[in-house]
Amino acid sequence: MSGNTHTEIDGHIAKLSFYSPASNACDPDLLDSLITAFKQLSSQKEVKVILFSSQGDAAFCAGASIKHLAALRDLKTATAFFNGFGRLILAMKECEKIIVTAVQGKSVGGGLGIIAASDYVVANQKAGLKLSELNIGIGPLVIAPALIRKMGVPAFTDLCLQPKQWQDASWGLEKGLFNQLISDTENLSEVVLDKAQTYKEYTSEALKEIKAILWQGTADWEKTLANNAAKTAALSLGPDAQAAFKQFNS
Repeated sequence: MSGNTHTEIDGHIAKLSFYSPASNACDPDLLDSLITAFKQLSSQKEVKVILFSSQGDAAFCAGASIKHLAALRDLKTATAFFNGFGRLILAMKECEKIIVTAVQGKSVGGGLGIIAASDYVVANQKAGLKLSELNIGIGPLVIAPALIRKMGVPAFTDLCLQPKQWQDASWGLEKGLFNQLISDTENLSEVVLDKAQTYKEYTSEALKEIKAILWQGTADWEKTLANNAAKTAALSLGPDAQAAFKQFNS
């Protein structure tokens, strides 16, 4: 694994961050590490809130690792890779803690799915958004349910059918992917910590029940996301996608 995760617990607040040198893009090992971290934090009784972030200033998450995409050769491996994003979304959904995510930079592809799986999102002005999957011969199928749940079909359509176009942070706030947008003079880390300090005053039971309400209607997602991963995997092995992966990875 070229990236890493870091977890720190301080009373009722847990801080979980991740990093990879390729603009925080995710390979299978990094996805598995994040899934494990969310599952472990979910079982920590003292924790009420998880502050989730990535390291660095330029990008929150560049989605799937292009290097790994370029190495895909068989359907089983490809399906498992794309379903890694599905499993991460499920782990965040099923985590009993409120997940407050700080978005400090641009996000592409699967990075938007991670944002959409968060319970409350605070972003700064650099938090641009793009679904570039069509550019590389695939589609944002695995993350689609999470994005549609947050933004609705029209906003998701705008993103996935305009794969070359960046949307700015104000657009993300307007469409509901972000809950709060801070100004250039505010410190993102301080804002999300203040938010977590507020949430930790509430009872764990009430927060858990509120989260369950927020995620109503998603009981079938495990099957849906796995099916969408298989469809994406099939697309990824096509000649157009393979050529695009090699071009972007060169």
